[in-house]
Amino acid sequence: MRQLVKSGAAAQAAFCAAFFFLPLSKPLLFISLAAAFILFSMSDRLAAARVGWRTLPWVMPALILSALPWLSLIVHEGGMQRGREYLNLSYYWLFAFGTFLGASQLRIVPWIRAFVCGVFAVFCYVNLRFPGDVEVGAMHTALGNYILYSLLLAASIALLSILYRHEDRRALKIVYLLGIGLFFFGLVSGKGRSGLLALLFLLPMIAANIFGKISRGRALLICAVAVLATLMSPEVEIRINAAVNDLRLFQQDVTNTSLGYRFEMWETAVDVLRDDPLLGVGPAGFGTAWNAKPRPKEARVFVEPHNAFLFFGAAYGVVGLAALVWLYAALMVTGWRHRRSPEGSAVLAFAVLCVFGSLTNTMFMGTVSHAWLMLFIGLQGSLLRSSGKPESAS
Repeated sequence: MRQLVKSGAAAQAAFCAAFFFLPLSKPLLFISLAAAFILFSMSDRLAAARVGWRTLPWVMPALILSALPWLSLIVHEGGMQRGREYLNLSYYWLFAFGTFLGASQLRIVPWIRAFVCGVFAVFCYVNLRFPGDVEVGAMHTALGNYILYSLLLAASIALLSILYRHEDRRALKIVYLLGIGLFFFGLVSGKGRSGLLALLFLLPMIAANIFGKISRGRALLICAVAVLATLMSPEVEIRINAAVNDLRLFQQDVTNTSLGYRFEMWETAVDVLRDDPLLGVGPAGFGTAWNAKPRPKEARVFVEPHNAFLFFGAAYGVVGLAALVWLYAALMVTGWRHRRSPEGSAVLAFAVLCVFGSLTNTMFMGTVSHAWLMLFIGLQGSLLRSSGKPESAS
């Protein structure tokens, strides 16, 4: 047992458990993650992990974002009373840094497989429990909302294509293809639009992973076929028609629709940012501004604008907005530089999902969404291990 801890094998198993439970159970996720961090700190790998952890370009914006909630307690009116409930925006970054240290010394491919298996367990539950009509909102896991569930399915499809590309065993390649097909079915038959949009943007990467080196024309043809297959889904057609109808109603000043509420929330967040552009009004400020006007009962519960960029802009001004854009740009650039490795491809795919998910959802607010964000940001540590040396921040 002592040797398993010292070698990092025990920590590796705990990290796999954490990634598996991420979409399934918050208590088991946090227990597994705590065990992973403790076991890793007791291993012989910790000393080496400390070298080079500050060299990747995501660290500075992450430190800024983690400090802003504490600064808000001081600079924003009523910050000590209203800002304390948002301190998770600060301490959740410990998950990212802890995962980063572990990923810099341990193989993350088993973690990715464990995460996909966890999403598959959710997928099986959905199709056995809610065949034909997925119900979300009653469970505080991957089924907390349609956006999160669709993004997890899209992430799993991208990750499976990466695993397929770097796998030599024929049996596993077939399993990965079957998983891609099942998750694609789940995505087009569900109601979440964000994951589907992100998947369409990731199609060229997925096609290249599955079909290898193909010409640009053939890649475009494959993507076009996939898009047509998506549009042929009755559920996708319903979602498109619903969006068109929401836009038509919004032009008639009817806003009590999915898109209508979003447009109003985005407008409110922009107004808050315009009034306090430098440091914003604090994380609770949007909810105060939103409910300053009479709202239907169903709309009074909104405490964030369903857009991560506007949330950080309204809460922390241009400082928060710039730090978030900097973070996502750092993820994108780092993933692109290492796109030929499975680790770099995973970082790049996740960066794309972050951008699309943040346009329609505040990914830092829900527990599962927030934890997913932090753990996958931490996967960048694997790039130090795969490259054999730290990457320059310049």
